[in-house]
Amino acid sequence: MTQLKMSMAIAVAGGPTWSINRTEDVEAYDVVSVAIPAGATDTEVQIQPGESAQIIVLAIQSSLYGEDITYKASDGTTDSDALALYGPQLFGRGVTGLFGLDVKTLKFSNALADGTATIQVLVGRDATA
Repeated sequence: MTQLKMSMAIAVAGGPTWSINRTEDVEAYDVVSVAIPAGATDTEVQIQPGESAQIIVLAIQSSLYGEDITYKASDGTTDSDALALYGPQLFGRGVTGLFGLDVKTLKFSNALADGTATIQVLVGRDATA
Protein backbone atom coordinates (compact mmCIF):
# COMPACT_ATOMS: atom_id res chain seq x y z
CA MET A 1 0.00 0.00 0.00
CA THR A 2 1.02 3.54 -0.74
CA GLN A 3 -0.23 6.48 1.29
CA LEU A 4 -1.59 9.62 -0.38
CA LYS A 5 -1.58 12.55 2.02
CA MET A 6 -3.89 15.47 1.29
CA SER A 7 -4.25 18.77 3.10
CA MET A 8 -6.23 21.92 2.48
CA ALA A 9 -6.85 25.12 4.36
CA ILE A 10 -10.00 27.16 3.86
CA ALA A 11 -10.25 30.56 5.52
CA VAL A 12 -13.17 32.98 5.26
CA ALA A 13 -12.16 36.60 5.93
CA GLY A 14 -13.74 37.43 9.27
CA GLY A 15 -15.23 33.94 9.46
CA PRO A 16 -14.31 30.35 10.09
CA THR A 17 -11.10 28.59 9.17
CA TRP A 18 -10.96 24.93 8.27
CA SER A 19 -7.87 22.80 8.18
CA ILE A 20 -8.51 19.52 6.39
CA ASN A 21 -5.99 16.68 6.51
CA ARG A 22 -6.65 13.24 5.09
CA THR A 23 -4.57 10.16 4.32
CA GLU A 24 -5.75 7.44 1.96
CA ASP A 25 -4.13 4.06 1.37
CA VAL A 26 -4.03 3.11 -2.30
CA GLU A 27 -2.78 -0.01 -4.05
CA ALA A 28 -1.73 1.93 -7.17
CA TYR A 29 -1.43 5.48 -8.38
CA ASP A 30 -0.70 7.22 -11.66
CA VAL A 31 0.29 10.76 -12.49
CA VAL A 32 -0.27 12.02 -16.02
CA SER A 33 0.84 15.36 -17.45
CA VAL A 34 -0.58 16.34 -20.82
CA ALA A 35 -0.40 19.49 -22.96
CA ILE A 36 -3.75 20.59 -24.40
CA PRO A 37 -3.05 23.17 -27.13
CA ALA A 38 -5.45 25.94 -28.11
CA GLY A 39 -8.28 24.57 -30.24
CA ALA A 40 -7.84 20.95 -29.08
CA THR A 41 -11.05 18.97 -28.58
CA ASP A 42 -11.60 15.81 -26.52
CA THR A 43 -7.93 14.94 -25.94
CA GLU A 44 -8.27 11.60 -24.17
CA VAL A 45 -6.33 10.78 -20.99
CA GLN A 46 -6.49 7.21 -19.67
CA ILE A 47 -7.37 7.21 -15.97
CA GLN A 48 -7.82 3.59 -14.94
CA PRO A 49 -9.07 0.27 -16.31
CA GLY A 50 -11.54 -0.73 -13.60
CA GLU A 51 -14.81 0.50 -12.18
CA SER A 52 -15.24 3.97 -10.67
CA ALA A 53 -15.65 2.34 -7.27
CA GLN A 54 -11.92 1.52 -7.40
CA ILE A 55 -10.96 5.22 -7.58
CA ILE A 56 -10.00 6.50 -4.15
CA VAL A 57 -8.58 9.90 -5.16
CA LEU A 58 -8.80 11.81 -8.44
CA ALA A 59 -7.05 15.19 -8.61
CA ILE A 60 -6.86 17.57 -11.57
CA GLN A 61 -4.77 20.74 -11.87
CA SER A 62 -3.86 22.92 -14.84
CA SER A 63 -1.59 25.78 -15.83
CA LEU A 64 -4.70 27.55 -17.22
CA TYR A 65 -8.23 27.71 -15.81
CA GLY A 66 -11.57 29.11 -16.92
CA GLU A 67 -14.65 28.37 -18.97
CA ASP A 68 -12.56 27.64 -22.09
CA ILE A 69 -10.74 24.70 -20.45
CA THR A 70 -13.23 21.84 -20.13
CA TYR A 71 -13.29 18.12 -19.52
CA LYS A 72 -15.68 15.19 -19.74
CA ALA A 73 -15.55 11.84 -18.00
CA SER A 74 -15.97 8.81 -20.25
CA ASP A 75 -16.48 5.07 -19.82
CA GLY A 76 -15.20 4.48 -23.35
CA THR A 77 -18.67 4.57 -24.90
CA THR A 78 -20.56 7.37 -23.18
CA ASP A 79 -19.31 10.82 -22.16
CA SER A 80 -20.55 12.94 -19.27
CA ASP A 81 -21.53 16.56 -19.84
CA ALA A 82 -18.55 18.90 -20.24
CA LEU A 83 -17.41 20.69 -17.07
CA ALA A 84 -15.37 23.88 -17.01
CA LEU A 85 -12.08 23.62 -15.16
CA TYR A 86 -12.31 26.79 -13.07
CA GLY A 87 -9.65 25.68 -10.60
CA PRO A 88 -7.90 22.63 -9.14
CA GLN A 89 -10.31 19.78 -8.46
CA LEU A 90 -10.14 16.96 -5.94
CA PHE A 91 -12.54 14.02 -5.89
CA GLY A 92 -12.54 11.58 -3.00
CA ARG A 93 -13.78 8.05 -2.58
CA GLY A 94 -17.20 7.56 -4.20
CA VAL A 95 -17.50 11.06 -5.62
CA THR A 96 -16.66 10.01 -9.19
CA GLY A 97 -20.06 8.28 -9.14
CA LEU A 98 -21.53 11.75 -9.70
CA PHE A 99 -20.42 11.46 -13.33
CA GLY A 100 -23.01 8.69 -13.74
CA LEU A 101 -20.62 6.26 -15.43
CA ASP A 102 -17.47 4.23 -14.80
CA VAL A 103 -14.71 6.79 -15.31
CA LYS A 104 -12.00 5.20 -17.46
CA THR A 105 -10.82 8.32 -19.33
CA LEU A 106 -11.04 12.08 -19.12
CA LYS A 107 -11.41 14.11 -22.32
CA PHE A 108 -9.93 17.62 -22.18
CA SER A 109 -10.68 20.51 -24.54
CA ASN A 110 -9.11 23.95 -24.88
CA ALA A 111 -11.33 26.53 -26.63
CA LEU A 112 -8.82 29.36 -26.19
CA ALA A 113 -7.58 31.08 -29.35
CA ASP A 114 -4.03 30.97 -28.00
CA GLY A 115 -2.29 29.18 -25.14
CA THR A 116 -1.53 25.62 -24.15
CA ALA A 117 -2.97 24.23 -20.93
CA THR A 118 -0.64 21.79 -19.17
CA ILE A 119 -2.94 19.52 -17.20
CA GLN A 120 -1.86 17.09 -14.51
CA VAL A 121 -4.07 14.27 -13.31
CA LEU A 122 -3.38 12.09 -10.27
CA VAL A 123 -5.45 9.00 -9.64
CA GLY A 124 -5.08 6.75 -6.60
CA ARG A 125 -7.00 3.48 -6.78
CA ASP A 126 -7.50 -0.07 -5.68
CA ALA A 127 -5.71 -2.31 -8.19
CA THR A 128 -7.66 -5.41 -7.21
CA ALA A 129 -11.40 -5.75 -7.53
